Amino acid sequence: MAKIAFEQVAILGTGLIGTSLGMALKRLTPPPRIVGFDLSGESRRGASSRKGVDKATGNLAEAVRDADLAIVATPVRATELIFAEIAPLLRPGAVVTDTGSTKRQVMAWAERLLPSGVSFVGGHPMTGRATAGAYEATADLFENAVYCLSPAVSADTGAVERIVKLVEAIGAVPYFVEPDEHDGLVAGISHLPYLLATTLMRSVATDRGWREARTVAAGGFATATHLADGDPRMFADICLTNREQVIRQIDRIGDELASLRAAIERGDETIFEQFGEAQRLHHEWLAGRGADEAPAVSTEDLKPQSLFFPGKLGAVLRRGEKKP
Repeated sequence: MAKIAFEQVAILGTGLIGTSLGMALKRLTPPPRIVGFDLSGESRRGASSRKGVDKATGNLAEAVRDADLAIVATPVRATELIFAEIAPLLRPGAVVTDTGSTKRQVMAWAERLLPSGVSFVGGHPMTGRATAGAYEATADLFENAVYCLSPAVSADTGAVERIVKLVEAIGAVPYFVEPDEHDGLVAGISHLPYLLATTLMRSVATDRGWREARTVAAGGFATATHLADGDPRMFADICLTNREQVIRQIDRIGDELASLRAAIERGDETIFEQFGEAQRLHHEWLAGRGADEAPAVSTEDLKPQSLFFPGKLGAVLRRGEKKP
């Protein structure tokens, strides 16, 4: 069985991701002791009932006391306050990571607020469910999922290695990416789809024909608007901490829609070619993922051959090295 180098873990935020992380960690041999923190009593009860924590508390100091790893699994904009609150409470040598969907702003908060002697490794598991909450948590949520990692420049190399082993231990694939690059990528593949689903739902459901349309709406509409069931607070935080990249993606989709509108208005039958291209690109992407929903590339492709030489991790770690 997998083994990690953390003995006591504080999970700060016991929603879907935080509780699922706890459940995955409790399957390890030996499992770490896990203390979960959440202001919501319902979330704490859910985490306890799902066996994602050994103890649940609404006291932040109690949660991080003696922890050698703190995982911040709150909505993104709450991360700043969490960092500020835990900074004087963390033990020297502790490691802090997060699960936030944006990274540039989180990395800036970590640099400004966390004390020296504490290593921060930004994280973002590319997984989840349309419905959130501790009661929806599952230990296998991270199986074969790409897990983005963005170590701080000041992060100790040993701390980064320990986080890599933790990610692998829960069945995920570590993928090292710069914060700005991460935010640009997820704006298109994660954030924009939610915005399109919510915009479509609002547009159609506020049209004067909705009373009749809702009766005949079927699977296609349900599929296209499914992401609108996502957590509104979480996505509001995402947009407000990744404004530049989200706006860029909105502008791109706006240009695509404007071009399509113009083609339809003039009766241009070449729209068939646009639809065909989209279908082809989608099929290619699905074929790359594989039938078992595995990542588009193998685990070995994503891992560096050495933590200190070729590969993305080596480059990330060397950013913090002092030149002789």
